[in-house]
Amino acid sequence: MATIEKSNHRLQWLHIGIIIVAVLLAYGKMYNAGFLAWDDDKYILNNVDIRGLTSTNIKAWFSGFYVGNYQPITMLCYAVEYTLAGLQPFTYHLFGILIHAVNASLVYLFFKQLQPNSAVALVVALLFALHPSQTESVSWVAEQKTVVSACFYLIAMLQYLRYKECPSNKRMAGVFFAGALAMLSKGTAVTLPIALIAIDVWKGDAINEAKTWLSKLSLIGMSLIIGVVAFQGQSSGNFIDGENAHGIVEKIVFGGYAYVQYLVRLFLPVGLSAMYPYPKEPEIIHYLYLFLAGGILFLIYISYRKKLTALAGGLLFYTFNIAIVLQFVPFGEALMADRYMYVACIGLLYPAVYYPFSWLKQHGKEKATLAIGGIAAMLLLSLTFIRNEAWESDTGFFEALAEALPNSAVAQYSLGGMYMKNGDLDMAELHLKQATRIDAGNYKAWYNLGTLYLRKGKAMESLDALNKAIAINGYTKAYLARATLHQAAGKTVQAIADIDNVLKREPKNAKAYFLKAGCYAQHNEMQKALDNYNKALLFGNDAEFYIKRGSVLSKLKRHSEALSDLNTAVTISSGSGAALFYRGIVKYQAGQNPCTDLQAAFAKGYTRAKDALQKLCK
Repeated sequence: MATIEKSNHRLQWLHIGIIIVAVLLAYGKMYNAGFLAWDDDKYILNNVDIRGLTSTNIKAWFSGFYVGNYQPITMLCYAVEYTLAGLQPFTYHLFGILIHAVNASLVYLFFKQLQPNSAVALVVALLFALHPSQTESVSWVAEQKTVVSACFYLIAMLQYLRYKECPSNKRMAGVFFAGALAMLSKGTAVTLPIALIAIDVWKGDAINEAKTWLSKLSLIGMSLIIGVVAFQGQSSGNFIDGENAHGIVEKIVFGGYAYVQYLVRLFLPVGLSAMYPYPKEPEIIHYLYLFLAGGILFLIYISYRKKLTALAGGLLFYTFNIAIVLQFVPFGEALMADRYMYVACIGLLYPAVYYPFSWLKQHGKEKATLAIGGIAAMLLLSLTFIRNEAWESDTGFFEALAEALPNSAVAQYSLGGMYMKNGDLDMAELHLKQATRIDAGNYKAWYNLGTLYLRKGKAMESLDALNKAIAINGYTKAYLARATLHQAAGKTVQAIADIDNVLKREPKNAKAYFLKAGCYAQHNEMQKALDNYNKALLFGNDAEFYIKRGSVLSKLKRHSEALSDLNTAVTISSGSGAALFYRGIVKYQAGQNPCTDLQAAFAKGYTRAKDALQKLCK
């Protein structure tokens, strides 16, 4: 007996090793990948709340929302990653990949304990680990909340399965604790209590008994609380009712379509995209899918009555997890997203593997199971490796998005934004105008176009586009861009009014304080300018913030403090020409030799340094 247990233990670790190696290979492209201009800036690059494991930051994680999400545990993970590596993207990508490998291992352990066939557990885990739709959750740093939440979600499932086999208060407490951490990592984990019903079905237990529900009451209570908070977060970020033009019938039709379409894309993973926009109106295909959705729900009932527990439990698990994101309460700009299938897919993969493998084993073809599973895993590994090309860089991401969705305003304004960031303003204008033609009510398209015209020096066109963005949505970024436009025109009163509109909603917006400080400096109100630069640096860490505050401090004759700021600016900007130039000027004002800094600034192509060199360094 001891020999058998030892052999099983070795086999278990061998299988887990295979899973981990497969994940590390499938995501090989991501080790040199960067951050994306698709929420990575909001969560990581410009988020001062992750810059230290301080009590102030911890309070902010538990009391605030980030891009409309309540996710304090995920923010803790970001803070740990920042503490370890600053803003080096490798660590963030590696963390996501390793957590995904852990999650796949937990899937393996769960199904190995649920049923006796370790080959079934291994193949389900590999399909979960290597499916190309998982790349959105694993390769996109901003979506790290999905893999972190799933880790605790799967631990809770495993602990509940052990509770089912040997009930104890300690094990149920473990379920609650892991479930709470899952919900505090991402709000969609509120499905856990009802999803545990699928485990009851998989175990062949009755689900109409009071004890089945009573054991989950504490988790249900936690889910209700987090659910309300998560809804408030989505509302605060203007994500709720993003498609409120759709009536109840259309929402049901589109919900049924998405319910089936997720299933189709799982078993036929082609044409994957970072988003799947709403159709303009329901067509025959959508009503057909709604009919199929009804058929699947009826199949759940039939399979449960026939005691086909793997199928009934699997479809229930999928349904419970996917129902919350079927846009019956619409949020965001898309009908579907690959990340919503990260955990839900487990319910479909299990019966898809269990029944064929059971049949093969009954017919003495057990060796064929691993061969079939291995071929499927290798195919998915290859598809995942290729799919990750879209997540390596902004260029790959936005080009892939626009190629998949040429008639999507979101895809077009995103690609235009990338071209603008890279300095190709003509290509940017082409795509941004296309976005506004596709959807004249898309405020982000108008905002991007207004920003582009601002960079091109077309003040009237910029103001018109920004006014449209604000009229449609009251978008804070559009207010800031319009404030910049007003400031450049000397209309500081209007600029400050726009900035104050932003600060009412976003009191930690560093850019807003920075612009407000510039307005006061423009009127030589240096103390007010300094106060606002101080606030900008309280919530941000941009080299330009230090440069401008240093300039104000110098004008206030506080030269040592000014030089300290400019030294910081030189350090964090890796010695930019602007930082070196302003440090040289302040050195001169402080009676020090400015020439070394001015020469270095000129060598870096900062043209303003040339005149200063001629005047100050003869």
